[in-house]
Order: sequence, then structure tokens, then C-alpha cells
Amino acid sequence: GSANFCKTSLVEMGLEGQLTFSATLLSTGEVVDLIPSGRQRVVQDDDKEDWLRAVLHFEMVDSIQDAAAAFRAGVCDLVGASHLILLSAQELREAWSGRGSVTEEDLKVWQANTEVSPARQQQAKWLFDLLRGPLQEARPQVLKFATGSDRWPSDARGFRFVVEPRDGGDEALPSAMTCGNMLQLPCYSSPERLQTQLLKAVQNCTELHLA
Repeated sequence: GSANFCKTSLVEMGLEGQLTFSATLLSTGEVVDLIPSGRQRVVQDDDKEDWLRAVLHFEMVDSIQDAAAAFRAGVCDLVGASHLILLSAQELREAWSGRGSVTEEDLKVWQANTEVSPARQQQAKWLFDLLRGPLQEARPQVLKFATGSDRWPSDARGFRFVVEPRDGGDEALPSAMTCGNMLQLPCYSSPERLQTQLLKAVQNCTELHLA
């Protein structure tokens, strides 16, 4: 990572004399200077942080300016710039990608818009009871595990959720099909087992970036 790069000498990393204050455009192969005459300036240990900042600024700002401008123009053309300027950054984020929390009212909508297999009626009831109680703080994580997003939609009228059976009992983990907002539950014998196994699955997927 960046911290390790800054602490380790270029010699130790085998990069002595290999880096300059320049970058290569992946799309064209063109070499661009990150500072004036950057391709002629070789990175030294005492200016590694300057080089890193220059590279990050290029990759996250300069190199995407044209694409970002085109995206902005498209959004303004579709939505209307006069509407967008009335929104705060938080309001725009919520309108664009939903909220980062799931309220009690949201949970009611979630449950009301859930189609449950007859074989998992009891487990589905336990699920929503847990989301109202012990798993209240884990609602966004459970939502992400089952849908691929931890953000509740700002307009949930079209939200649909499905609970289906999965083979196995108390030792099995739940699974999900995020393309269909589907949670697949084994035949757990108690809400405690459901809570334990669901948290285990959610945590594992979060750590492995699978959800």
C-alpha cells in the first residue's frame, strides 16, 4: 500500500531509477508529464510522496476530466441542471444511490414487498423479527448480502425481495442471488441459528468483497 511504499526505499523495492514523474495513458499508450519535464525527472526516496500524490491526482482527476464532463452534461441534460443545483451533496447522493440506513418504515416496506416461499415462512418471519431487534444495526449489511447494495432506494415503490429455500439445516450458511434480490435460507430450527449463520455469511462476504 501507499504507507509501505513511502517507508520502504526504492532500492529495497527494486525500483531505483525505474520511476519518473510521468504516466502512460492506457487508452493510447501516450506518455504524459505529471509535472513540467516530468519524464526526465527520476523519482528519489526523498520525493516519493510528491510522486505518489502526482500519480493519484492524475489518475483520479486529470485523466477522467473529459469523461466526467461528458457524464455531467448527460445528467444535466436528462435531469435538468436547474433541479440539481437545488440539492445538497447529501440529497443528491440519496437521490442517486439511496440512503445508507434502513429505517423502521423502510423495513416495513421491505417485508411487505417480500415474496416468501411456503417452505420458508417461519424462517422469513424470524428474519424480519431479527432485523427489528438484534440485527437492527446490520440491516445495510444484510441488504447488501442479498441485493448487492447496502443503500436503501430513495423511491422503494419498485423494490422487490424474495426468500427461497436452500438445502441444509442449522450448520448450513444462507446464500444470495443479488441479480434477483433473493435470499436463500436453509431450514434453520431457531432464530438464534438463523442469526448466527446469517451474520457469518454476511461477514465473510464483506471481507472477501463478494457481496
